[in-house]
Order: sequence, then C-alpha cells, then structure tokens
Amino acid sequence: MTQSQFREILRRVQSLHTDFEAGISDEQAYDMALFILDDNPGLKEYINKNCGASDAVGWLMHEI
Repeated sequence: MTQSQFREILRRVQSLHTDFEAGISDEQAYDMALFILDDNPGLKEYINKNCGASDAVGWLMHEI
C-alpha cells in the first residue's frame, strides 16, 4: 500500500456520507469498514503502522 493509494481510499471513505441522506449507522459503518479492509490488501497494516491505530476497523469507522 502506497501513500498515494491510501490517500485515494481515504478520500473515497470520507465522501461516503454524501450517499446516505439519513446518515450512516454504526452498524453500517462497521460493515463498510470491514468491506473496505477486505477489498484493499495492505490497508489494515498501513493504518496500523502509519496512522498509529491499533484497531483499523474502528479507525475507518471514524473516518466514515
């Protein structure tokens, strides 16, 4: 995972809320975070190493 790839994923993650007029529930954010991590090899490790997060799912949920 490169920094450029990470920035692109993060940009998309942070814009997800615009697709949900009623908002995103915690359960939906959790499911999305799991899917994003599964769909992007190396993302979990990048978040853990470069963002200092021990919980990549929780970190992504917060960004959503």
